[in-house]
Amino acid sequence: MNQRKMGVWARPDRRTFLKSTAAAGLLTLGLPKIAAAAPQSGGRLVLGTTGGGAGDSLDPTKLTSVGHGVIGYTLANGLTEIEKDGELVGELAESWESSDDATKWKFNLRKGVTFHDGREMTSADVIYSINLHRGEDSASGAKGLLTPITDLSADGPHAITVTLSSGNADLPYLMGDFHLLILPDGTTDYAAGMFTGPYMLKEFVPGEKLVAVKNPNYWKPDRAHVDEVEILFIDDTTSRISALITGEVHVAGRVDPQSAALIASAPGVGIENHPAAGHRPLLMQSDSPPFDNADLRLAVKYSLNREEILDKVMAGFGSLANDHPIPPFDPFHAADIPQRQYDPDKAAHHLKKSGFDGKLELHTSNVTFAGAEAMAALFQQTAAKGGLNVEIIREPSDGFWSNVWMKKPFISGSWGGRPTADIMLSTAYASDAKWNDTAWRREAFDQKLAMARAETDFDKRKAIYHDLQMMIHEDGGAAIPFFTNNVDGVRDEVQGYYPAGSFEMSGMRIAERVWLTA
Repeated sequence: MNQRKMGVWARPDRRTFLKSTAAAGLLTLGLPKIAAAAPQSGGRLVLGTTGGGAGDSLDPTKLTSVGHGVIGYTLANGLTEIEKDGELVGELAESWESSDDATKWKFNLRKGVTFHDGREMTSADVIYSINLHRGEDSASGAKGLLTPITDLSADGPHAITVTLSSGNADLPYLMGDFHLLILPDGTTDYAAGMFTGPYMLKEFVPGEKLVAVKNPNYWKPDRAHVDEVEILFIDDTTSRISALITGEVHVAGRVDPQSAALIASAPGVGIENHPAAGHRPLLMQSDSPPFDNADLRLAVKYSLNREEILDKVMAGFGSLANDHPIPPFDPFHAADIPQRQYDPDKAAHHLKKSGFDGKLELHTSNVTFAGAEAMAALFQQTAAKGGLNVEIIREPSDGFWSNVWMKKPFISGSWGGRPTADIMLSTAYASDAKWNDTAWRREAFDQKLAMARAETDFDKRKAIYHDLQMMIHEDGGAAIPFFTNNVDGVRDEVQGYYPAGSFEMSGMRIAERVWLTA
């Protein structure tokens, strides 16, 4: 086997604030806040996040939102994690190695790690936890990612071997997916919240809050600084930002551009603003009329004025996208695909070719992101110039993800980024992906994706990913105008914050990384 990557640890940098100039709507770099010389212990950290619902569970297979991920990493660990600058490090796996063709991987587990009840973690726990997502009846968002696994076996009490039907050079990254949390072998009572993570469950009210207390036996010596963590689900943006400014919460996730300006003008708070891979697409169901017509999908794409949306809806808190989900900073980003521009003449051309002359109902809600309804309104205006008749259907926030997403033919969507191109494409664009929310299925795409996943030569792999991005750009069912920045509001007494991974709130791991000053 080839040694691929050894797990390492890095200490966090000091925090730097980016302030938003309210009058001009532009970002300026604020003065860096000097972090404490060393982490301080104690205090109660309160986080305000989004994505809760009455049906929430601590079952890892049922995690779907960033808020769920924040809860998950407050209580639990995975095998690997994404650190700052995209560095993959070991978590419950301290090292790993693979065969030359990347079809067999061995993960060496940390010894001496215990669950919250004192039981030692072993390979049996890891195998059970991963298999939860592979079951025939599993609804886990990670199920599709794990399909190539043909066998999981223990190599003694502190190692597992993963055998794949085809090579996957990114398997260690995949094992850092926020669903793949490790719990005790045989667990069926998920409400007990029994994991290995930095904090232990005290109270959980689905859709409302989680309260957890410090794990005195946590195996990471430089993490879990506060005594207690409370996570509040506050989906209403105004309420979440108000709670930040008044001090009811220390950190507010998913800050919208309008709120950023308000935060910048308030004392005692700042903005953490970092480029990210999340994106906010218009999703077209490509397997049924009217969007089974490629020309109609192109008409929608040419009807998006990306620059205007980025400026007016996001106030510059993002970067232009090009109708595929791989961001500019990804090593496999296809930079030479010409940027699609707003072109009502081309939109009209493709609309005429499609033969469609009806009305498109666009279902939207600000629960997807704070500017979703504003983006829909701008699209409605620009689309009309190319002949598209768009009616906006504003859906209630409650139930949007269960009643609208993947059910209505044309909706506003929201995707958090993923750490690798393969994970993003496998999660949302592979034909058998559980979350293929455009119902776009192409055998040629699936074959190329499998080739890219197994290829270990970087240049060859990049060429294949180029083709995959071009296929989505030209034919896919997602019109993607921009990539978001991860923007969190953070009170001054919070220290140790740093961006990491694809998601806001320090890659959803904020609870174990930050500390409070007096």
